[in-house]
Amino acid sequence: MARSASIRPVTALIPFLVGLVAWSLSNMDQSLFGYALPGILAEFKRGPQTAGVILSISFVAAAVMVVWAGMAADRFGRRVVLVVLLASSAIFVGLQGWAGGLVTLVVLRVMGFGLSAGLSPVCNALVIEAAPARARGMAMGLLQCGYPIGWFIASLVAAPLLAHSGWRMSCFAAFAVPPLAVLLWFALRRAPMDSVTAPKPAGEKAGGLRELLGPTYRLNFWASFATFFLFGGAYAGSAFFFPTFFTSVRGYSQSDAALLVGLSNGVAVAGYLAAAAVGEYVWTRRNVFSLWSLMGAVALLALLWRSGGRTFDFVWFSIMAMFFYGAMAVLPVLVAEIFPTRLRATALGACASAPLSLGFATFPLIVPLAVAHLGWAWALTLVVTPALALSALAALFLPNLSSGAASADITADGLMASGAQGRP
Repeated sequence: MARSASIRPVTALIPFLVGLVAWSLSNMDQSLFGYALPGILAEFKRGPQTAGVILSISFVAAAVMVVWAGMAADRFGRRVVLVVLLASSAIFVGLQGWAGGLVTLVVLRVMGFGLSAGLSPVCNALVIEAAPARARGMAMGLLQCGYPIGWFIASLVAAPLLAHSGWRMSCFAAFAVPPLAVLLWFALRRAPMDSVTAPKPAGEKAGGLRELLGPTYRLNFWASFATFFLFGGAYAGSAFFFPTFFTSVRGYSQSDAALLVGLSNGVAVAGYLAAAAVGEYVWTRRNVFSLWSLMGAVALLALLWRSGGRTFDFVWFSIMAMFFYGAMAVLPVLVAEIFPTRLRATALGACASAPLSLGFATFPLIVPLAVAHLGWAWALTLVVTPALALSALAALFLPNLSSGAASADITADGLMASGAQGRP
């Protein structure tokens, strides 16, 4: 298996860059649906509740796919799983532009998003295993920038298409991704990591779900599960609905709403990088996640309850995204560090990506129901903000690990060896 200490910094850049490009392209594909959602609802004459159902079905499929993808990456190697998932998910996104009815659209959305979600544990494992110990947090923080980078790139593509050609044309941009996936396949051939390319030998047993749920890892598993579920719920209950919020409440056109959300996510990259740097060199990742989440909740309330025009919306949405979404920069690496390499991709799928997807599945159903009875501001305040605050609390039950320890310093129970326990 891969040993990050044995990988030269230059060659470690290959799997990092591949992971970042793949994750950005995947998020670009999937955010196209968020930008297209107001147009989809208008064409099919449906309300926010329909959007919630579509999103929830997609995330249930994703919760299953990420577990399978993590286990497949541990068994068959990271490269083949990454390329297959990236290319196939993009094809399904592109096909949504030809959907003749709502049922067909939902099927294509479920397939595309499920396959795309499977990239999460694969990319996370790929990067953490390649990065030098003292750069691991920054590398993973940069990887999580794939979220806002994807939303930003998609906004640049979607905004003019939505303005002139409608939502269907914006979906076709995803067809540019499969050829890029082929290039990533060849790039990973240069990566000197066994876990990237090599299937697990027949005699070597891969760690599985039973071991993760056993006494050694049980507390870490469920603390991680709760943290990701609540954070994912808060994210999905807000991020995918913001284009609709800005068109319905603030009076934006679909194109203007896409630009505001996309540009704000571009600014939010600074929040991801700041979280990664503080978690790597100043404080522990666990504490940074909790602080960033709470600050994001405060900024969300300011955005919802104060309205001062488009500049105001842009500034507060950007601040909210920097902290709320930027908190994700430190969480995957914290979880990855508390499990050994043989279990890592499986753990990232089962107790990180899967609960994240379940949160994504649950809250898009709750938020539209709350909107129908309470309005947008109260719905997001009473549903999203408490979930975000509780995710910060749940994270405090994870080990408070010091940043930058080599893999050998992590003991079997996921805690650091003597002298390596985290800073308070």
